[in-house]
Amino acid sequence: MVGESEPIDFTFFYFIGITRLNLTEKRVGRMTFKLFNKLYQHYKDVFDLEMRLKARDMTYRELYKKSQQEDEWF
Repeated sequence: MVGESEPIDFTFFYFIGITRLNLTEKRVGRMTFKLFNKLYQHYKDVFDLEMRLKARDMTYRELYKKSQQEDEWF
């Protein structure tokens, strides 16, 4: 029918919480949606940073040194 929404499939939240955030099923189930989204956003940010470092064959130490050199310009 028009106007009826489908039920929410929570398996995505459990999948990400358990496999990517290393949480227990119980912890994911009791977590608020807001907290889950914040944790997941942090995970994605770190993942993106690590993929960029890997693509450039850099370490965190090299990234830190580069950021310090860029700060010297100011």
